[in-house]
Amino acid sequence: MSSQPAPQLHSPDLPKGGSGQSAPRSFGGRLRLIGPGIVLALASVGASDMITTMNSGAEFGLALIWIFTVGILLKFVLSEAVARLQMSGDKSLQSHLTGFGGRLFPALFLVAELSVGLFFGAGVIAVTTNILQAIFPVLPFWPTAVVVLLSAVILVGVGRYGLLEKAMMGFGILMFFGIIALAISMLLEPGAQATAAETIAPTFPHGSIVTVLSLIGGVGGATGILAYSYWIREKSWRDAEWKPVVRLDLWISYGLVFVFAVAMTAVGGFMLYGQGFTIADNDSLFTIANALVDRIGDVGRVLFLLSFLAVVYTSVLGGFSGIAYVTGDCIRVLRRYPHQDEPAYEMSAKSVQFRGVLIYLSIATLAIMGLGKPVTLVLIYAAISAFILPVLALALLVILNRSSVHASLRNKWLSNVFLVVCLVLFGFLAALQVQETVVGLLG
Repeated sequence: MSSQPAPQLHSPDLPKGGSGQSAPRSFGGRLRLIGPGIVLALASVGASDMITTMNSGAEFGLALIWIFTVGILLKFVLSEAVARLQMSGDKSLQSHLTGFGGRLFPALFLVAELSVGLFFGAGVIAVTTNILQAIFPVLPFWPTAVVVLLSAVILVGVGRYGLLEKAMMGFGILMFFGIIALAISMLLEPGAQATAAETIAPTFPHGSIVTVLSLIGGVGGATGILAYSYWIREKSWRDAEWKPVVRLDLWISYGLVFVFAVAMTAVGGFMLYGQGFTIADNDSLFTIANALVDRIGDVGRVLFLLSFLAVVYTSVLGGFSGIAYVTGDCIRVLRRYPHQDEPAYEMSAKSVQFRGVLIYLSIATLAIMGLGKPVTLVLIYAAISAFILPVLALALLVILNRSSVHASLRNKWLSNVFLVVCLVLFGFLAALQVQETVVGLLG
């Protein structure tokens, strides 16, 4: 019997990357390949999102879940557009962005990411350490913080994306099953069903529309959206035939973010609705953990703390990886432009730029933790980082409407509408953040 060559799944009219792989056509085949979306989901939610969603539940019960849903949908649109831009040619995100404005976008994102990196590590490493101390009170703060930091830097710095993905999936299982189990156990508490029935109808919070817009922007991280393009590139999803795989990956990603938001809103609502309790900071989350002992026993407290630990530590791993990719790529492009796409300058997790950024993150983490986060620098960091999403939305609107982008990857009218909404909404929120920064610096 003569052997026939295997059929090529790649259509000849689609832009082809350099991976040499063919995308699976079956749903099962695509499902087996998911991973970057889960990394994105875990990197995008952190302690601040726990506070936001639980506060929403404490004040409004389940009535504001629709607001988080809108925000998650908009960030799905941004992530999907970033992925389409990545698949339009076998080069990195920042190299694609040089097609509109040359060095402009890499320079803007470099400033923003250096600003994010200055404070990101100090916050998440300190919270991770505090959680470990709550579970194991004998642990000293500084030695534990150094071990947590080193573990994250080593795991990310090994330069093998597959290892990072597996580690984050392990923590993700703990996180999501823990949070869902906690929400279900709280639902069985006396009065929880009544709270759910009373507050399930969507409502618009009294006060200002600014509150609504801030909640929409609250769940999910900007750096993770940028980094998603690098994670799918590491998986060799580098051309248009991978679009169905990417979309399934992203649907699962933001589905998990939605589950997280709903579960934490439910926990906040079932525990605190109508009590006038405000979750102001991370310390309030530890207060809630202790309060769970009276509600569902010490097991509930430990379950909450372990879920909290998984939420924060996965944001450490995903954040360090994302910041290192985006910042390293900005440096590479700015140094090598317009020859940055030559094979000798390939962007990867083993590049000098990537590992140099990890060193920067380590030094910044220890320095800011030692200084106690100077208020002035925090305000400036918040104002600069707020512009990541509107700037990204503008770039995607321009580049993905060009005729040079293959028709299968170009924006359709619905994508354009949503990207305009993202530009206006996140631009408005960035302007509010600048106003808050100016008031803080002057007052």
